[in-house]
Amino acid sequence: MAIASMFISQAPRDEMVLAPTVKSKKPLRRRWKVLLLVLCVLLLLDLGRSLYARLGYAEPAEPWQEAPYEALAWPPGADLAADATLGQRVYVERCAICHGPEGRGDGPAAPSFVPRPRDFALGEYKYKSTPEDQPASAADLRRTVTACLPASAMPYWRDILSEAEIEAVVAYIQDFSLFAGDEADPQAIAIPARPAPDAASLARGQALYGKSCAECHAADGRGGGWLQVRKKGDYPVPIRDLTAPWSFRGGHDPEQLWLRLTTGLRPGPMPEYATALSDIERWDLVNYTLSLGRRPAWQAGGELAGPGQQADLVKRGEYLLHTEMCGLCHTQINSDMIYSGDKYYLAGGMGIEAYPQGTYVSRNLTPDIESGLGAWSTAEIADAIRTGRTPERRLNMWGMPWMFFHSFEPDDALAIASYLKSRPAVKNHIPAPLRYGFVETLFAKTLHSAGLPPIGNPRRLTYKAGNFGQTEPGVLPRDWPQQVLIGAQWLLLLGGLVAFVMAAPAGRRWPRGMRGWTVASLTLAGLGIVSGSAWTMYETPVLAFVPPAKIGEAVAATIPAPDPGSFAKPEQAALATRGRYLFTVTSCAFCHGSDGSGGQKVSMRAFGSLWVRNITPDRETGIGAWSDSEIARAIRSGVSRQGGVLHWQGMVWDHLSNLAEEDVRALIVYLRSLPPVRKQVPAASPPSADDCSEYTFFLVPSSQPGCG
Repeated sequence: MAIASMFISQAPRDEMVLAPTVKSKKPLRRRWKVLLLVLCVLLLLDLGRSLYARLGYAEPAEPWQEAPYEALAWPPGADLAADATLGQRVYVERCAICHGPEGRGDGPAAPSFVPRPRDFALGEYKYKSTPEDQPASAADLRRTVTACLPASAMPYWRDILSEAEIEAVVAYIQDFSLFAGDEADPQAIAIPARPAPDAASLARGQALYGKSCAECHAADGRGGGWLQVRKKGDYPVPIRDLTAPWSFRGGHDPEQLWLRLTTGLRPGPMPEYATALSDIERWDLVNYTLSLGRRPAWQAGGELAGPGQQADLVKRGEYLLHTEMCGLCHTQINSDMIYSGDKYYLAGGMGIEAYPQGTYVSRNLTPDIESGLGAWSTAEIADAIRTGRTPERRLNMWGMPWMFFHSFEPDDALAIASYLKSRPAVKNHIPAPLRYGFVETLFAKTLHSAGLPPIGNPRRLTYKAGNFGQTEPGVLPRDWPQQVLIGAQWLLLLGGLVAFVMAAPAGRRWPRGMRGWTVASLTLAGLGIVSGSAWTMYETPVLAFVPPAKIGEAVAATIPAPDPGSFAKPEQAALATRGRYLFTVTSCAFCHGSDGSGGQKVSMRAFGSLWVRNITPDRETGIGAWSDSEIARAIRSGVSRQGGVLHWQGMVWDHLSNLAEEDVRALIVYLRSLPPVRKQVPAASPPSADDCSEYTFFLVPSSQPGCG
């Protein structure tokens, strides 16, 4: 009985002990169900993010199709009739890209020029030899077409056009003007003999300068600032620096300066002095003006003292910004690749696809408080330029190439920031970047990486036409679906964690004993390491713990530095150093590569397929056989050595046309110092149906035309 009663009394205890073991399988299954359900929903939300990243900014919020500038067929002249006259053919092929098909100064490359190209319809030319109330003579126009306007985007054509072609295009240009049909060619003004520039003449000239010129050009002749053109609604023109005679568009020969004082610079604000000053007084003023000239940076004893070195940071920033690639991305374009001009200049809104990093919209750089940089300090703007770190977020270098801009001198970055703060505010609300789903991004970065760690450099960058910002924002920001999807993922993770814990019976929700806590801790640590690695891979290259200076210095280290000892003169070494600086912080290194060898493909149906030029001094495949003037012409005017016209979106010469002479020469000296690279770049291919529908810059080698 005792034994029986012991079994009887023990049975319930055994059931109590065994019961949890038997029933524990159900909670385990429920936990796996929680995990499976959470994982499935997370993946669906992640898929939704990837889908929205493709569709959210597929079309601009506000398509911009205004036409203040005229589109052209590409290559220029491709649509000309077979019976076109010689003058018309030369004009359309060589001139219309800047001056427009009707000569109104509204060519497709014109919006970036400072100042804008000449409007031929007015019949007013600044650099002429005829009286102020008379049109320029054919000889005046012939001189400009043949020899160029120094230090400007107007190139020389003497080595490309025949005399017959020059005569024909001059006659065609004259037919645009209000004076078309005049039978007699205006007579040139007779230039009297120049008196010696002795002390007496200089003293008289100085007195006249103080009365007539100093108000605009300043007492020291350095000028700066802008004056409004006399024609209402036209663009202002810069006040010339009289200490830099090499920058005088009409030339700095004494006779040319005397003519400028005599005829004025119509339609600009520079008046004529033929009625106010005698012939001799104008010569005295010429003599004094020439005495203000400083020694250029490329001559012995000269130093860099151009607009890029101005003490006034706002003026320096204005110069730097107009020569940089800022306007290239932060100004909207239409489907013909033409910028929106002044209305939305630097107001952002361009869509940029950089798979698998994301889809970005260029920032509004105007000082609008709500949508631009109005609430930022100049120091914050300068820091964003050099480090990619803003008060709001860190910038992905494929959306904004700050890795090159890190090489900006701090004062130059502050100068650009100061100028941006001084510009008119434009309201254009820019949405946040769109990121692909977590899983797709990890997979794509692993697939696209050539080595470790997987960083997923894009294979192509696509720049989209239209405004992807909103001048009149809606109730919700444009990226609200992405915010909802990301928020839902975080809520699901939090809710899933709670559900996972609560799925087990109360007694088994937490580990028991040292062994249980050890296993749980190791499991959590492993999950943390895996999650941290995945997060790091997902966020790369936008990582807070990576010092921006390290990235910027690593990029700068790949750009060859000139050896000062290899130059015969210290002035040349200084120019080469400045040239390397400009090569780095402008778009040169970004497009042509750190070594200048180029080869990247650019494709769009508007201009076809082209390959970035090899600009190393290799004589066969690079520019080693080019003269300095030919290189300068390509930089400023987009005209190749063979005479081909370069598309302004294929080679950003429209922006580089604003470079000062000192900086163009500095770039040339640096390019000649690069190690030559033997690399044959394919010839450009005309537009075809195979080209990309949107502007696409390929970061991986491709020798086949088209979008593949």
